[in-house]
Amino acid sequence: MFLQSISILNYKNLVQQECHFDVKINCFVGKNGVGKTNVLDAIYHLAYGKSYFNPLSSQNILHGTD
Repeated sequence: MFLQSISILNYKNLVQQECHFDVKINCFVGKNGVGKTNVLDAIYHLAYGKSYFNPLSSQNILHGTD
């Protein structure tokens, strides 16, 4: 099974992000602190039902949002 796309809303520092993936190879490039690792953690959360870095799901929600 391949992940074709993911929509992320209010996850850590990602307000709204949509990613579409290629079957062959994907690369995340950007400056420090823009959310590259948080996209990967959101995929991990989708697969395993928890964050790799933080066991409390409520702490992964962007502050000031529902």
